[in-house]
Amino acid sequence: MFDFIRLQLKLKWGLNRNNNKINAIMTTVIALLAIGVALALVWGLSFVLKSSISAKAKDLSVLYITIVMIGLTVVATGMQMNRLYRPGDINITARFPLSPFKMFISCLILNYIDLLIYSTILLLPIMIVFGVAMHCITASFIFGTILGILFLPIVPFALSIFIAIPIMYINTLLKKHNFIRLILFIAFLVACFVLYYYLLNVLANFFIHRNWEEGTLEIWQNLINGVNGYYNPAYYLSNIIFFDHFWLGAGAMLGFAAVLLTIGILVAKLVYTKIRTKVLDGGSDVYKRFSKIDGANSSLAIFKHTISEIIHTKTYSYFYLGVAISTPVMVFFCNRLVSLVGEAQIGAGINFGASMLVIAVFMAMIGSFSATILSIEGRNFYITKMIPVNFRKQLLIKGVVNVVVSLGALLISAIVLAALNFVSMTELIILVVSQILFVIGLVFNGINLNLANPNLKPKANGEAEEINITIMLIIGILVAAVFGVAGILLPKVWDSSIVGTYVVIIAIGLVYALVNFLVFWFTANKKYRKIEV
Repeated sequence: MFDFIRLQLKLKWGLNRNNNKINAIMTTVIALLAIGVALALVWGLSFVLKSSISAKAKDLSVLYITIVMIGLTVVATGMQMNRLYRPGDINITARFPLSPFKMFISCLILNYIDLLIYSTILLLPIMIVFGVAMHCITASFIFGTILGILFLPIVPFALSIFIAIPIMYINTLLKKHNFIRLILFIAFLVACFVLYYYLLNVLANFFIHRNWEEGTLEIWQNLINGVNGYYNPAYYLSNIIFFDHFWLGAGAMLGFAAVLLTIGILVAKLVYTKIRTKVLDGGSDVYKRFSKIDGANSSLAIFKHTISEIIHTKTYSYFYLGVAISTPVMVFFCNRLVSLVGEAQIGAGINFGASMLVIAVFMAMIGSFSATILSIEGRNFYITKMIPVNFRKQLLIKGVVNVVVSLGALLISAIVLAALNFVSMTELIILVVSQILFVIGLVFNGINLNLANPNLKPKANGEAEEINITIMLIIGILVAAVFGVAGILLPKVWDSSIVGTYVVIIAIGLVYALVNFLVFWFTANKKYRKIEV
């Protein structure tokens, strides 16, 4: 059993778990950037609240610990579902010399170890930054934080065992209703983004204008008072970190978890046994659906096939279509925030450049998935070489699907900007034209990148999780930054004519699209011939 645990930990956390060093480096960079943004928010919000409301450091820390606990509970629930109830390698692990009970316990231990690692990554830097902002860092505070890391996973782990079962059941009911799941995901995504916008807006108002609305202060005070209660496990963890009623905190955490774990493990064991037996008996293949031959022409067939791949691949349907559909909402909130900061720092007339920057960034997020046009085919890629359709035509049709999705989000966002008078009609036309060119450039750039790095190795559940998306996202955001800088700064430093600014912005999109199209046209044939499954 312990050999199996060591093997699984090595596969997930070992230094040699990924032969693609570039992928590991890029993942690390993205993770560090995300952590940096989160820590900046923690410091800013702590500094603002410390300066504006009467809250002790211990009381305010409960708010952050609660957020971390909620996040860990979500992560832990996902791990319970993936490892216990729908593992992709169950047919392999069933052949290991381990009884079902030992396999069940091994999965629970692996989940707890993973949570402990995540707890260290999340809680330690957050509490250090919090301590700096609140001027409460001492030797006992650091030691308490280390103890808190050991206690933090207990409650999320115990809760996740309970929560995973009903969620798994609901997810099974909605398995054939992917559209409903997509709507729920979009609602969740927008809610998280609105909350993120609200936090940034609070910080921007304070640091730029030094003004707080009285109602906002009252909301934050009530929120901090609300989470500081005996019913909140984070309250007891804060007792451990600050050595305030330490034994009460430790005893409550352990007692709360012991009750949940005892009941949860008994129920989970029963469910685990039933699902394991069903999968091994072939129950997962009962509802397989076979495709029909509909006699459609080749272009339409490829178009429909591409859309089907997007809808039935979780990464695409959630993070691709989900972001595309929710983009207009996020553009609205981003524009308000960027306009607020821009007017304070640069002056009035910032809306055009801010809108350009915001929309270009979201176009980059959507367009980054064009870098998987080939690799999503996986080991079935050889079919693309066998069918009697020119490969350029195949790639262009797949690219058209990506363009259509991006332009749908772009046009709805443009309508939002026009309806709310963020920009003038002339500025809106320039913005739309430049971003259409940008989208075309993104699609060809993604195709070129995917031709150079097809990455056709089989992926779990057909997902499009690969380095190409990350690289394409970085390239797209860099180009989006060029659009934003041009739209914001050129009108301020170029006094001759606003028409010159418009020409430069259109030229940026045109050059980007033209260069990537030419690279595709002259190099695609050679790259495509080298690709083998």
